[in-house]
Amino acid sequence: MAYKVRGIMILDLRKLKRSGKDQSDFFFEYSPEKDLIDIPSAEIKGAVKVSGSVQITGDHSCYIEGEVVFTVKGECTRCLNDAENVYVAEFKEAVEENNPDGYSVKNDTVDLSIIVDDVIAMNVPVSFLCDENCKGICVGCGTNLNNGECKCKN
Repeated sequence: MAYKVRGIMILDLRKLKRSGKDQSDFFFEYSPEKDLIDIPSAEIKGAVKVSGSVQITGDHSCYIEGEVVFTVKGECTRCLNDAENVYVAEFKEAVEENNPDGYSVKNDTVDLSIIVDDVIAMNVPVSFLCDENCKGICVGCGTNLNNGECKCKN
């Protein structure tokens, strides 16, 4: 029902139909392109884990729902310390053949990597923080305010 070809995750609806079922679960580990996230000094660490289910809804259409789990490692944009954060994002997509407004079924297959790349891109924060309450660095004296008091007089 699902397979991986050169880093692409494919859901094969023909195999699912031939099995006599209309629904199947899937799990992939995926390595997206390095430039998928646009945060300075940060990158996706390790494999992205993708799990979910696909249900056939018509001759050339399906409904896919799942979860994407990925880790971003990099430098905090406020304090410049190394940080590593895990993100979990859910998705639900109706996919049909020749869909001009969304994802498409092509030759009774769905390239799940396109959906997953979009889910990752939409769920990575604009600034990458070591902690939600990071205080950053004092612009006057350069002290990391997470570790101590500012040494400036003002």
